[in-house]
Amino acid sequence: MNHLCGLPTQLNSDDSHTALQPYELESLAAFRQRFYDSAPPIEAYRFNNYANYEFDAGEEKKESSSHQLLECDETNLISMRVLTPRYEIPHDKLPPSGWRPLDDCTLYRFLLADRQKDGKFDMDASYLRLMAALQFRRQHRSDVIVHNIWNNLSPPTHVQKCSRMRVAIWAGTDHNSRPVVFERLGQFFSSGNATLMTEEEWEEAYLYFLETHFCKMRDSAIKSGMAVDRIVYFADFSGVVTSILNRKIWKVIPLLKRLVKKVESHYPEIVDHITLFNVPTIASAAYKVVRGFLDPVTADKIELFSGVPLERFNELMGEDVIPKEYGGKNEIEYAQTL
Repeated sequence: MNHLCGLPTQLNSDDSHTALQPYELESLAAFRQRFYDSAPPIEAYRFNNYANYEFDAGEEKKESSSHQLLECDETNLISMRVLTPRYEIPHDKLPPSGWRPLDDCTLYRFLLADRQKDGKFDMDASYLRLMAALQFRRQHRSDVIVHNIWNNLSPPTHVQKCSRMRVAIWAGTDHNSRPVVFERLGQFFSSGNATLMTEEEWEEAYLYFLETHFCKMRDSAIKSGMAVDRIVYFADFSGVVTSILNRKIWKVIPLLKRLVKKVESHYPEIVDHITLFNVPTIASAAYKVVRGFLDPVTADKIELFSGVPLERFNELMGEDVIPKEYGGKNEIEYAQTL
């Protein structure tokens, strides 16, 4: 959340990847107002001192507000005080609800997550999703994870172990400066690793993975001078046939379903598109099961290839980003799954 806050002023609405229509801007303004109307009393925050937050008493420091991805005329007021959105906030300073100031980039992501097929927004569903996500983040100490990642602190031992059991790499950025993830998903399916760690350990490891999305987007925004608000994801299904034959895939699917329902639902609209490749025909049944519990908006972003779609990769990113084993020139370490 708030991954663009506090960045240089050129990262403003003019650099947004998506030009919003009047209806979308009006919906965002209404959603923003509803969210800030729900702000808890300032006394609910556990301030040891105000240095943990950026406070402005009125308009005199308006220029110092972290700027937002989308243009808005309103100033976010909480009982006549401005509480500026920040990327890092100590989780133990938040109220029980986990409520915190949010920038428009974050608010719009949640609006998009529940947009109907006719283009209209389901503001009630988005609001409930957002409030549940804020509470989830506080309960699971997500801001501790944000702090650890941004400050290059080592994650817990079990998180490191999970990352060797479910291997993914950040290979660089695509032509639009969006971070690129490659994952050996087929190997994870066939490994049997899903049962070697507890569900709670997998959940925390997945939280580290998702929060790294935001860290990488923030870093790319700093380097590119663009407002980066999406990643692109590529999953290698090599090994999935073995997982079907040894039936280990059916032990993985419940874990994936749990991660999607309990964790990923609180991180909507951060993936631009998903490419699954090296997908054999025999895996179609398993794919249909997985697609069934994915968010429909996410499912619509998926494209499948039976082999390595090098031509498609080249359309999306430079050859220096594509791992060497897939025909590119990126020699990044890309370990095999334990």
